[in-house]
Formats: sequence, structure tokens, C-alpha cells
Amino acid sequence: MVEKALRIPPQDTEMERALLGALLLNQNAMYEVADLVGVDSFYAGKHRIVFDAMLSLYAKSEPIDVVTVSGKLKERKQLTEIGGAAFLGELTSAAASPGSARHYAESVQTKFVLRALLDAAAKIGELGFQEDREVEEVLDEAQAAVFSVTQTPMLRSFSTIKDELTEAWERLERLQKHEGTLRGVPTGFAQLDNLLAGLQKSDLILLAARPSMGKTALALDIARLSATKHGTSTAVFSLEMSSQQLVDRMLAAQAGVNSWRLRTGKIKSEEEFERLQEGMSVLAEAPIYARRLKMEKGLGLVIVDYLQLITPTHTKGGDSMVQQVTEISRALKGMARELDIPVLALSQLSRAVETRRGRPRLSDLRDSGCLSGDTLLTRADTGERIAIKDLVGETNIPIHSLTADYRLAPLSISRVFSSGKKQLYELRVRSGRIIKASGNHPFLTFRGWDRLDTLKPGDRIALPRMLSVAQTADAYSKDEIILLAHLLGDGCVLPRQPIHYTSADPANLEAVERAAKRLFGISPRRIRQKNWWHSYLPSPYHLTHGRHHPITLWFRKLGISPVRSYEKRVPTSLFKESDKNIRLFLHHLWATDGNLSWKHLPGRQTVGNIYYTSSSRALADAVQHLLLRLGIWSTLRCVPQGKHRPNYQVHVQGAPNQLRFCELVGSFGARGLIVEDLKRALRAIADN
Repeated sequence: MVEKALRIPPQDTEMERALLGALLLNQNAMYEVADLVGVDSFYAGKHRIVFDAMLSLYAKSEPIDVVTVSGKLKERKQLTEIGGAAFLGELTSAAASPGSARHYAESVQTKFVLRALLDAAAKIGELGFQEDREVEEVLDEAQAAVFSVTQTPMLRSFSTIKDELTEAWERLERLQKHEGTLRGVPTGFAQLDNLLAGLQKSDLILLAARPSMGKTALALDIARLSATKHGTSTAVFSLEMSSQQLVDRMLAAQAGVNSWRLRTGKIKSEEEFERLQEGMSVLAEAPIYARRLKMEKGLGLVIVDYLQLITPTHTKGGDSMVQQVTEISRALKGMARELDIPVLALSQLSRAVETRRGRPRLSDLRDSGCLSGDTLLTRADTGERIAIKDLVGETNIPIHSLTADYRLAPLSISRVFSSGKKQLYELRVRSGRIIKASGNHPFLTFRGWDRLDTLKPGDRIALPRMLSVAQTADAYSKDEIILLAHLLGDGCVLPRQPIHYTSADPANLEAVERAAKRLFGISPRRIRQKNWWHSYLPSPYHLTHGRHHPITLWFRKLGISPVRSYEKRVPTSLFKESDKNIRLFLHHLWATDGNLSWKHLPGRQTVGNIYYTSSSRALADAVQHLLLRLGIWSTLRCVPQGKHRPNYQVHVQGAPNQLRFCELVGSFGARGLIVEDLKRALRAIADN
């Protein structure tokens, strides 16, 4: 046992010295061994340093001798580390036969392969103790460890061009005898097969396009046609769809029926039922395996849908997309070579292909799902704001997106899905907007589309000037809009407390009391407090267990809770209202905690001072968004309040925006009396 514990890894440092010495003495030796050994092939650290310097010289077609290698090491400040130029002299003495460099290299590489095998065995031993992992995953990793050893140069012997030509001639003779036979795996599409001669063994083929262009449909058709018409054993790995979804799509294509009617069970005609039964019988005999690969059946084609949903083993979510795609592609290519079959991998392309002409580039491969789950998306058809995490699994969602000429237009998201946990960055812009996204999320700048992690403070990114949504029938009455605006601003709706509204403006009090009376039959009770009033809104009926205040029930119906002022938010349904009702809502909301006044600056023209203040970030965000719906640009600022919670102010700045605000929104009550004077002054500024 002691002897076993003292064993050292296989190595032959004398042979390593002989190889390095031969390389120093024989100028042609590197041509013989460069394909066989690498830096890691050497066991001794000094030898690795020397060989790395030799490779650097070889790559530049510079001579390799004691002088040049010494100079390269001195340049890298590594000469002292190996023992100086004297060590290089010792290496030349170690080469008994400079012409035997190939023999020395084979011996060195043999030891390296044995060490690599020991490393793989150690890794497999560790994997055996990882009981919390899936067995299939552990087996895959173990097989990959052994396969990596078999890919070392020594085990990949070279073949002469003569041998390859002989095999090529035999292949040509076979193709000539069986005219029309493809060298590769048939795709089932004649024109594609004519171009590619089928999908070739050990090839990694990328099928890339923008979302919703039919990548999955084409890949499944290739799988279906290749399997049903040519008997190709095909494995389909879909990281986006379930096995049942894949089967539905292939069955619809095979039977020639509408996939939507198949999914919804609206197949009515007898003819379509017959085609479905025939399609099922054909697919049942096809050697297609979804998700779980049956190795004992043999395999001719693998389809992976799709590239960006594969989790890299070594690179992390924060690493660049290039690094992640490189690792994933290398792994898929390794699988293609190991199984000696073609691998067809689907991939999404970035927006870059829409903004320029020509073929897609490798840099166009993009990651998907790079926004945080709480990011709010605005539906272009309704105006509703929904967290992206609540849309997972949905398809064809109309949103606002940029066209090729950089205009906002209603376009559809093909599908929303979760891409797991990733490192996120928080991007803040001067307008106060915040977005959380992964480092590779693209933003439009003056330079074009730039990744988030390449942006610098001071960079300008594109933001919408206005969001136009389809105008639908309003769900809120005028009284509901008015009462909601005032209660969100200066109302108190809390559990186990009397519901009341506070204001110093009699017009505001009358508007709230009138709306509450019309909507719920409430008889308000007004109480004066110094220079303001509390208007209490008691229930028109006796409240008992299980019987709640009508305003509480109304809030519940709207999907908002009775909360403190810093937790207030606008109901989701309000964003679906027409521009007319949004203007009315903001008109009355500004009467509560809004401001309309003059702003006098020394040496500058007097302008308007228009802003809304709230202790609720969610409410301030909603106000900024509703202003954008009306084409009014604003800035959101956080104003610290010492030991208290901060306030959030939504400022409308610039004469054109302020004038538009005064014309479309203004303010109810006493606060709105200044609006006409502001409009006259702002028109004069705008004209200038």
C-alpha cells in the first residue's frame, strides 16, 4: 500500500530533454513533431516553457536554435525561470540523435496520453460519488472524459493522400453504380440534397434564422422525411418543446392537416381523420426518438432545438456569447465526430441581420431570454402591461418593436420562455427608467446595436417618444376614473381603518364625494382639520363578517390591495383604457400630488414647473408610462427625504412637452387655474 501511494504519474523527463535538444539542433524537426505534441505533453514545467517559446517562433516561420529561443524567453522574462541560456546548452547535449525527433515525440506523447487517462479515471471516480445528479448526465460526462483522451494527436494517426484517393475512387464508383444515391444523410428536400449531397457524417450543421421563421418546422420536416422515406434513425433533442408538442407538429405535417385545428381538437371532416390515421401509422414505423435516445437502435442523425438553450459546462452566464457558443459548438461537433453522424443544430439570429444586407455571420448568433422576469411588456393590442415571467409559454404576443427603418410598429413575439438563472445588470438612464438584463442584451445606439456590457456612462440609447396602442372600448366609467385617481393620490384605503379622502381644495372634495355617491350610494361626511378637510366615505350598509365596504370590494375587483401610500400602484386594467380616459385619470391625479407652477431661473426665461410626486416607485413608474402613451416625455427622479422613505418625482421638461401636457392633461381644481397662462407662455417659447 505504501508503494502504491508513492507512485508518480507516467513521465520521461530525459526523453523530453532529448526532444527539445533535437528541436534546437535540427531546423526541420519541428515540422515532424508539431502535429504530435503540444505544450501540455511535457511533464516538466521548464520543458513546457521552452517548447511554448519554440512554438511561438515556429508560428512566425523563424529559425529555432539556442540564440532565438533564448531571445524569446528573455523577451517573455522567463529565461531566468528555466535556469538561463546554460540550460538550453544542456538540452542540446541531451539529444543523442537529432534526427530521431519524431521517435522522441512519440515517446513523450505516450506518457502524456497515460497521464490524461489517469486524469480521466480520477474524474470518473469523482463522478461516481455525485449521487445527487442524474445518472444519464453522469454517464455522459464520464464518456466525454474518456473520449477527450482518444482525441489526442497520437491516437489520430495520419493517412497518406494515396490511401484517401483510393477510398475516394471507390466511393465515386459506388455512387456511379447507384446514380442518385447521396453520400450523406438525405434531408427529404430534393433541392437541399442536391446542394449538400445530404448531411455529411461528423458535420455540425447550423440552421439559423430570426425567431418565428420556421426553424423548428423545417428541422422536424427533415427528421420526418429522412426517417419515413429513407429509414434514417433520428434523435430529436428539443429544449424548447415537449415531446407531445413535437409529435403534434410532425403528425400535422405528415397528414397535411392544419396544426392549430389538431392542437385544439377541431378536426371535423372524415377525410382529415383518415389522413391523420395514415400519418400516425407512417410515423409509428419511423425510427425517430424524441428526448430519450435509444442507442441500441443505431443512429443516423441528431437534431438539437436549439443552440442558445444549451447550458455550457465550463463557461458561465456572465461570459460572452462568443465563449458560450464556442464551447457548445465544440461539444456538438465532438458528438458528431464521436458518433460519426451529422448533427443539425438550430439557432436564433440577432437583430443585426435585419439592419444590413448579406449573409448572416457567426456573430449574429444570439442568446435568448435576456430580460429579468419582472420586466413589464406593453401589449400593442390592448396597452396592458404584463411581467414577462407571466407570459412564459405564450406565443404571438403583439408588442412595440423597431422596424428596419427604426420606427416603432406592432410586431409579435413568437414565443416567451424561461432561459434559467443568469447574471443580470441594472441599466439606469437619465430619464429615470431602469431595465435589468443580461450582459449580451442589445441596445440601439448611434453606433448600431450594442451589447449592454459594452455600454459606457454617457452613451445614448434609443427610447420611444410615444407608445400608440389600439383603442378599445373603455371598461371604466367616468366616475370610476375620477374616484380612482383621487384615492390613489390622497385617499386612505387601509384594513380596519375608515376610508377617507384628504384635500384642501373644495373642488377635489366635491368630485370625490359626487363620484362615491353615484357609484356606491355613499353619503360622505366632511370634517375640517386646520386648512384642509377629511371626507369620510362610510359604507351605505352595515358591515359584518363576510360583508365588506363597497370601495374595498371595488379595489379587489380592480386587482389592487388596500395598502400604505408607498405601496400604491395603478391597476393593470387601467392601461387598457383609451387615451381619453388616461387623460382624465392624469387630469385628476395631478390635482392630488401634482405641481403646476412657474420656474424662475436667474438669467433665463421663465418656464413651467410641472411634476408629480409620490412615495410609491410603482405609481411614479405608471405615471411616466401613461404620459408616454400620450406622447409626453418625462424624467423620473428619486428625491431622498432624510430618515424617511424617498419621494419619486415625475418631471415634464422642455417647452414642447410641457405645452402638450397642458393641452392634453392639465389639472383639475385649483391647481389647474394656471394652465391657460402656462400655455400662452409655452407657445411663445415653442415658437422661438
